Amino acid sequence: MLLELGGPEGVAATVDELYRRLLHDPEIAPYFVGVDVAAIRIHMTDFLVAVVDGPDHYAGRDLASAHGRLHITDAAFDATASHLLDTLEDRAVRPDLLDAVLDRIAPLRASIVTAR
Repeated sequence: MLLELGGPEGVAATVDELYRRLLHDPEIAPYFVGVDVAAIRIHMTDFLVAVVDGPDHYAGRDLASAHGRLHITDAAFDATASHLLDTLEDRAVRPDLLDAVLDRIAPLRASIVTAR
């Protein structure tokens, strides 16, 4: 799956575009106030590379610890996933690969969403 996304470089380019979208989304951008976005991009790239069967170099905190204080809502999780899928679609990723990425991201909701 990693090679179909352009290898680590392709995932990094996807993450760069994803964060451009997230930071311009008025619902999502407030989550990044006062946050080192450059460091998060690196963590997200490493994390996504591992999610798509690449080497696991992710050295960030576990997802629950990293997101717990942010009070992320289901709507914010869904919007972020939607931005990721839109970004991958714009990179001409095949629909079955989009589904595979979504299948791996969806179960993470329980570790990320803390606001009810």
